[in-house]
Amino acid sequence: MVLVQIKDTSEIQELSIADFEKKMDIRWLDHLEFRNDQIAAKVLRKSQIALKRKELSMRENWIGTYFRKEISRSFSPPVSVRWINDQMGYGVFAQSDIAAGAFIGEYTGTVRRRKWLSDKRNDYCFEYTIGDWVYNPFIIDAMGQGNFTRFINHSDTPNLEPLSVYADGVMHIVFVAQKPIQKGCQLSYHYGDHFWKKRKGPCTDLYTGPKN
Repeated sequence: MVLVQIKDTSEIQELSIADFEKKMDIRWLDHLEFRNDQIAAKVLRKSQIALKRKELSMRENWIGTYFRKEISRSFSPPVSVRWINDQMGYGVFAQSDIAAGAFIGEYTGTVRRRKWLSDKRNDYCFEYTIGDWVYNPFIIDAMGQGNFTRFINHSDTPNLEPLSVYADGVMHIVFVAQKPIQKGCQLSYHYGDHFWKKRKGPCTDLYTGPKN
Protein backbone atom coordinates (compact mmCIF):
# COMPACT_ATOMS: atom_id res chain seq x y z
CA MET A 1 0.00 0.00 0.00
CA VAL A 2 1.10 3.58 -0.75
CA LEU A 3 -0.09 6.78 0.91
CA VAL A 4 -0.87 9.37 -1.78
CA GLN A 5 -2.49 12.77 -2.09
CA ILE A 6 -3.50 13.03 -5.73
CA LYS A 7 -3.66 16.35 -7.56
CA ASP A 8 -6.92 18.27 -6.97
CA THR A 9 -7.71 16.26 -3.82
CA SER A 10 -7.22 17.21 -0.20
CA GLU A 11 -7.14 13.81 1.50
CA ILE A 12 -4.27 11.35 1.69
CA GLN A 13 -5.46 8.02 0.32
CA GLU A 14 -4.09 4.54 0.94
CA LEU A 15 -3.73 2.98 -2.51
CA SER A 16 -2.83 -0.51 -3.59
CA ILE A 17 0.21 -0.80 -5.83
CA ALA A 18 -2.09 -1.49 -8.79
CA ASP A 19 -4.16 1.66 -8.11
CA PHE A 20 -1.01 3.72 -7.55
CA GLU A 21 0.40 2.59 -10.90
CA LYS A 22 -2.85 3.50 -12.65
CA LYS A 23 -3.25 6.93 -11.08
CA MET A 24 0.42 7.94 -11.29
CA ASP A 25 1.09 6.32 -14.67
CA ILE A 26 4.28 4.51 -13.59
CA ARG A 27 5.23 0.90 -12.98
CA TRP A 28 6.09 0.23 -9.33
CA LEU A 29 9.41 -1.49 -8.65
CA ASP A 30 10.36 -2.74 -5.19
CA HIS A 31 13.87 -3.59 -6.42
CA LEU A 32 16.26 -2.71 -9.21
CA GLU A 33 15.63 -4.36 -12.55
CA PHE A 34 18.05 -4.77 -15.44
CA ARG A 35 17.18 -3.92 -19.04
CA ASN A 36 18.32 -7.35 -20.22
CA ASP A 37 20.24 -10.44 -19.14
CA GLN A 38 23.45 -9.20 -20.77
CA ILE A 39 23.50 -6.04 -18.65
CA ALA A 40 22.65 -8.00 -15.52
CA ALA A 41 25.50 -10.42 -16.16
CA LYS A 42 28.00 -7.63 -16.86
CA VAL A 43 26.99 -5.66 -13.75
CA LEU A 44 27.31 -8.79 -11.60
CA ARG A 45 30.71 -9.62 -13.09
CA LYS A 46 32.04 -6.07 -12.72
CA SER A 47 30.75 -5.93 -9.13
CA GLN A 48 32.54 -9.16 -8.24
CA ILE A 49 35.77 -7.92 -9.84
CA ALA A 50 35.52 -4.58 -8.00
CA LEU A 51 34.99 -6.41 -4.71
CA LYS A 52 37.93 -8.77 -5.33
CA ARG A 53 40.23 -5.89 -6.28
CA LYS A 54 39.07 -3.91 -3.23
CA GLU A 55 37.86 -1.06 -5.45
CA LEU A 56 34.75 -0.64 -3.31
CA SER A 57 35.18 1.70 -0.37
CA MET A 58 34.81 0.55 3.23
CA ARG A 59 31.76 2.78 3.48
CA GLU A 60 30.08 1.21 0.44
CA ASN A 61 30.65 -2.26 1.90
CA TRP A 62 29.80 -1.45 5.50
CA ILE A 63 26.59 0.49 4.85
CA GLY A 64 25.45 -2.11 2.32
CA THR A 65 25.93 -4.82 4.94
CA TYR A 66 24.30 -2.72 7.67
CA PHE A 67 21.16 -2.04 5.59
CA ARG A 68 21.08 -5.36 3.75
CA LYS A 69 17.75 -6.43 5.28
CA GLU A 70 16.13 -3.08 4.54
CA ILE A 71 17.28 -3.25 0.91
CA SER A 72 16.16 -6.85 0.37
CA ARG A 73 12.77 -6.22 2.03
CA SER A 74 12.17 -2.85 0.31
CA PHE A 75 11.72 -1.22 3.71
CA SER A 76 10.78 2.44 4.15
CA PRO A 77 9.53 4.51 7.08
CA PRO A 78 5.96 5.86 6.93
CA VAL A 79 5.94 8.40 4.09
CA SER A 80 3.37 9.82 1.68
CA VAL A 81 3.55 11.09 -1.88
CA ARG A 82 1.66 14.41 -2.04
CA TRP A 83 0.77 16.90 -4.73
CA ILE A 84 2.36 20.28 -3.99
CA ASN A 85 1.48 22.60 -6.88
CA ASP A 86 1.72 22.89 -10.66
CA GLN A 87 5.28 24.17 -10.45
CA MET A 88 6.66 21.61 -7.99
CA GLY A 89 4.52 18.62 -8.88
CA TYR A 90 4.67 15.83 -6.30
CA GLY A 91 6.92 15.47 -3.26
CA VAL A 92 7.52 12.95 -0.48
CA PHE A 93 6.63 13.75 3.13
CA ALA A 94 7.32 12.10 6.49
CA GLN A 95 4.22 10.61 8.12
CA SER A 96 6.04 10.25 11.45
CA ASP A 97 9.27 11.50 13.02
CA ILE A 98 12.39 9.99 11.42
CA ALA A 99 15.66 9.65 13.33
CA ALA A 100 19.02 10.77 11.97
CA GLY A 101 20.77 7.90 10.22
CA ALA A 102 17.54 6.08 9.43
CA PHE A 103 17.16 4.12 6.19
CA ILE A 104 14.62 5.83 3.92
CA GLY A 105 14.51 3.69 0.80
CA GLU A 106 16.28 2.52 -2.34
CA TYR A 107 16.21 4.41 -5.63
CA THR A 108 14.75 1.78 -7.92
CA GLY A 109 14.35 1.74 -11.68
CA THR A 110 15.80 0.05 -14.73
CA VAL A 111 19.58 -0.31 -14.95
CA ARG A 112 20.51 0.32 -18.57
CA ARG A 113 23.21 1.83 -20.74
CA ARG A 114 23.45 5.59 -21.01
CA LYS A 115 21.89 7.43 -23.95
CA TRP A 116 23.84 10.65 -23.84
CA LEU A 117 21.47 12.83 -25.87
CA SER A 118 18.07 11.69 -24.63
CA ASP A 119 19.22 11.24 -21.02
CA LYS A 120 19.87 14.98 -20.80
CA ARG A 121 16.10 15.45 -20.98
CA ASN A 122 15.35 12.69 -18.46
CA ASP A 123 15.12 14.04 -14.91
CA TYR A 124 14.91 10.54 -13.41
CA CYS A 125 18.36 9.17 -14.29
CA PHE A 126 20.67 8.27 -11.42
CA GLU A 127 24.29 7.32 -12.06
CA TYR A 128 24.96 3.65 -11.35
CA THR A 129 28.56 3.32 -10.20
CA ILE A 130 30.65 0.18 -9.75
CA GLY A 131 34.10 0.47 -8.20
CA ASP A 132 36.70 2.69 -9.83
CA TRP A 133 35.46 2.72 -13.42
CA VAL A 134 36.92 5.66 -15.30
CA TYR A 135 33.96 5.48 -17.68
CA ASN A 136 30.63 4.40 -16.27
CA PRO A 137 28.19 3.29 -19.01
CA PHE A 138 25.17 2.55 -16.79
CA ILE A 139 22.40 4.59 -15.15
CA ILE A 140 19.23 3.81 -13.17
CA ASP A 141 16.26 5.06 -15.18
CA ALA A 142 13.14 5.79 -13.11
CA MET A 143 11.25 7.78 -15.75
CA GLY A 144 8.40 5.30 -16.20
CA GLN A 145 9.10 2.93 -13.34
CA GLY A 146 10.35 3.03 -9.78
CA ASN A 147 9.05 3.59 -6.26
CA PHE A 148 8.28 6.59 -4.05
CA THR A 149 11.91 7.76 -4.07
CA ARG A 150 11.58 9.02 -7.68
CA PHE A 151 9.26 11.74 -6.29
CA ILE A 152 11.81 13.12 -3.79
CA ASN A 153 12.64 16.74 -4.69
CA HIS A 154 15.93 18.63 -4.75
CA SER A 155 17.00 21.00 -1.99
CA ASP A 156 20.10 23.10 -1.36
CA THR A 157 19.64 22.24 2.33
CA PRO A 158 18.62 18.57 2.12
CA ASN A 159 17.66 16.22 4.94
CA LEU A 160 18.62 13.04 3.04
CA GLU A 161 21.92 11.74 1.68
CA PRO A 162 22.05 9.40 -1.33
CA LEU A 163 24.64 6.64 -0.93
CA SER A 164 26.05 4.06 -3.32
CA VAL A 165 26.31 0.77 -1.40
CA TYR A 166 27.14 -2.87 -2.10
CA ALA A 167 24.64 -5.58 -1.09
CA ASP A 168 23.68 -9.01 -2.43
CA GLY A 169 26.30 -8.94 -5.16
CA VAL A 170 25.52 -5.59 -6.80
CA MET A 171 25.50 -1.86 -6.11
CA HIS A 172 22.41 0.00 -4.90
CA ILE A 173 21.54 3.69 -4.41
CA VAL A 174 19.91 4.24 -1.02
CA PHE A 175 18.78 7.29 0.95
CA VAL A 176 19.67 7.86 4.60
CA ALA A 177 18.41 10.64 6.87
CA GLN A 178 21.15 13.23 7.44
CA LYS A 179 19.41 14.65 10.51
CA PRO A 180 16.19 14.18 12.49
CA ILE A 181 13.13 14.78 10.30
CA GLN A 182 9.87 15.85 11.89
CA LYS A 183 6.48 14.48 10.91
CA GLY A 184 5.03 16.49 8.02
CA CYS A 185 8.40 17.65 6.64
CA GLN A 186 9.22 17.14 2.97
CA LEU A 187 12.08 14.78 2.22
CA SER A 188 14.80 16.12 -0.08
CA TYR A 189 18.33 15.54 -1.32
CA HIS A 190 20.79 17.53 -3.41
CA TYR A 191 20.62 16.41 -7.04
CA GLY A 192 24.27 17.29 -7.62
CA ASP A 193 26.05 19.83 -9.80
CA HIS A 194 26.08 17.50 -12.82
CA PHE A 195 22.27 17.44 -12.85
CA TRP A 196 22.14 21.22 -13.24
CA LYS A 197 24.68 21.57 -16.05
CA LYS A 198 22.01 21.44 -18.75
CA ARG A 199 19.10 22.74 -16.67
CA LYS A 200 18.02 25.99 -15.08
CA GLY A 201 18.49 26.42 -11.37
CA PRO A 202 18.37 25.54 -8.70
CA CYS A 203 16.90 28.99 -8.15
CA THR A 204 14.86 28.08 -5.06
CA ASP A 205 15.45 25.81 -2.09
CA LEU A 206 13.25 23.02 -3.39
CA TYR A 207 13.64 22.14 -7.07
CA THR A 208 10.70 23.36 -9.17
CA GLY A 209 11.08 20.83 -11.93
CA PRO A 210 9.23 17.69 -13.05
CA LYS A 211 5.47 17.57 -12.67
CA ASN A 212 5.40 13.97 -11.39
